[in-house]
Amino acid sequence: MLKKLLSLWFLAVCFSCSSDSPNEKIPEIETSFYVSFKIMESQVIIDTPFQIQVESSEPISAINRLTNSGSQGIDAGPGIALDAKYLKLNLHYVTLGKQETTFEFVSISGKKAYKTFNFEVVRGNAVKVMGFQINSFYNINGTWDAEFAENDPNRMADIIFSFQKLITTHFSDSKQDLRNWYLSPVYPNQQQLEWDLSKEELYISDISWIEIGIGDDDGNGIGEDLTRSFRGLKFWLREYRDAKPAEINLSDEESGIDVSLLLEWQ
Repeated sequence: MLKKLLSLWFLAVCFSCSSDSPNEKIPEIETSFYVSFKIMESQVIIDTPFQIQVESSEPISAINRLTNSGSQGIDAGPGIALDAKYLKLNLHYVTLGKQETTFEFVSISGKKAYKTFNFEVVRGNAVKVMGFQINSFYNINGTWDAEFAENDPNRMADIIFSFQKLITTHFSDSKQDLRNWYLSPVYPNQQQLEWDLSKEELYISDISWIEIGIGDDDGNGIGEDLTRSFRGLKFWLREYRDAKPAEINLSDEESGIDVSLLLEWQ
C-alpha cells in the first residue's frame, strides 16, 4: 500500500513539473534601457561649448532637452535609430554657477530614460562687460518722433541697446550663431547714454564675436536702428586678448555712431 501511495505522489510531482503546452505563450522578460555618458571636458567654462558622448543599451530614436518652458529635440522616427553623430550632446552655458540640464532618451522600442546634469560653471578666461556708453549717433539730440514739437524732449530717441554673441543654439549640432545675450530696458528721450553693467554678470569668451545693437524704441516692436547698419556694430575680442584694454571704442564716421565698451579681463 505504501509503495502505491509513493508511486502516485511521484507521478503527481512529475506532472506538475512537465513543460508547458506548446500552445501556451511564455511571457518575455523585458530588458531595461539604460544610458551612460562621457563628458569631453574636465571643467565647464562659461561661454565655452563642450560635448557629452552618449552610449546606451539599445539604439536611441529620439532625444529631448526638457526645460520649464518646453523642450528641444531630435527624432529619427519610430523604430529608427539616430545617426551616431547625434549621440554627442552640444552644450553651452552663458551664466556662472550651478546649471541644471535634463534630457529624455527614447529607445527604438519606445522605452524612456532620463538624465539630469548638474554643472558648476566657472569663469575661465572669459571677459566681463563692466559698462557701456553711447558717445554719439546720427541726429543725437534731434527729432526721432516727429509728432512732438521741436522744443519737446519727447521728440528724442527712446534708447534701447542689445548685445549678441555666438551661442550653440541646438544640442544636436555644434554650430554657433549670433544670438541675443543681453537686452536693456528702454530709456525714454535719451535720458541715459552711460550704463554701469558690473552687476549684470555679463561674461563672454575672450575669443568670441560681440555685436552691439542700438535702437529708438517706439513700442510694439517698432523702432529705428540708430547704428544705421543692418548688422549693428560687431568686433572680435580675440584681437584684443594680448593688450587687454579696459575700454574698447567703436566708431563709424559714415553712420555717425561712436560707442565705448568697458571690460574686465582675467
